[in-house]
Amino acid sequence: MTRRVCVVKGDDASPEVVVPTVQILEGMNLDIEFVWTETGDEADAKYGTNFPESARKMLDDSDCAIMGSTRDIRGVHGYLRWGKRCFANIRPTKYVPGLRSPLKNPEGIDFIILRENIEGLYPGWEGDIAQLAPLKLKNDMLGITLDTTMKGKFAVKVNTEAITKDICRVACELAMKRKARGGPGKVTVSSKYNLLTQSDELFRRIAEETVRQYPELTFSQLIIDNCAQQLVINPQQFDVLVMDNEHGDILGDEAASLIGGLGLTPNACVGNEFAYFGSVHGTAPDIAGQNIINPTAMLLAGAMLLEHLGYEKEAAQLEAAIYKVYQDGKYFTRDQGGSASTTEFCQAVKANL
Repeated sequence: MTRRVCVVKGDDASPEVVVPTVQILEGMNLDIEFVWTETGDEADAKYGTNFPESARKMLDDSDCAIMGSTRDIRGVHGYLRWGKRCFANIRPTKYVPGLRSPLKNPEGIDFIILRENIEGLYPGWEGDIAQLAPLKLKNDMLGITLDTTMKGKFAVKVNTEAITKDICRVACELAMKRKARGGPGKVTVSSKYNLLTQSDELFRRIAEETVRQYPELTFSQLIIDNCAQQLVINPQQFDVLVMDNEHGDILGDEAASLIGGLGLTPNACVGNEFAYFGSVHGTAPDIAGQNIINPTAMLLAGAMLLEHLGYEKEAAQLEAAIYKVYQDGKYFTRDQGGSASTTEFCQAVKANL
């Protein structure tokens, strides 16, 4: 059965990596139909909105999406992430020879940061402190009460049991899949459970309870401060790290820096009924139109998309073709210390395939 993938080109420099990635995927001659939708500046100029109803319908009629970075979280990004309930943000971090890691010994770095994607602090439940007065909030551990007469703002952090169970289940499924391929089969949960003894402790507790249901897996836990240190000191110890939204966002970017930067790091946002794939980096407006943006993250996202659709062998072939460019050392983009264009890098990947 033909699978349908909706293409969201994104803003600024994003189309410069999305378009060649889709061209490479199309060239693999798989039973996948790629359909192109109009969003962002292109749609705004034509329809007066950056996310027209036609784009929404095309996404709804597709199996998944490949998505370039966008400027406005309220448009297509917000719809896919929260509207489609894509709660699991999968961020692989893998070192291969040729990558410009700042570490002296990066060999063996190969882990996933699994970030809860729709709860925590990031939906932005915010307002004036005075709005909290009826709640009479008190911290029993510290023995203090919130003074709601002070001017200022608040942000609410929400971790629900249902979504936390879902994200921890995905963590275990990823660890099991990686173990079948020779991985250690380890799930590490990290949060600020020592101080946030309800919200973050709930996340930690559910993670432990979930992992215990998989006797083939091992479980560990780290306070988020220590986890940030351990990522630098000994990143090779990790397999699958699961954490809440804001912690996964921050440490996910830290993890990318271990192997050479955000230009190398793909991600998948997966829900129970939909998934979309793209790069972790932003729209790169400062280099838009120059054909110098690193396409690695988007190409690797393409490999993740193939695996999601059941093309595991082809996904591995594409990943190998991408990493061979670095191993050969001829076509590094500027962020990796070279002078190759986006086009030259993609042509090298095609040649390797």
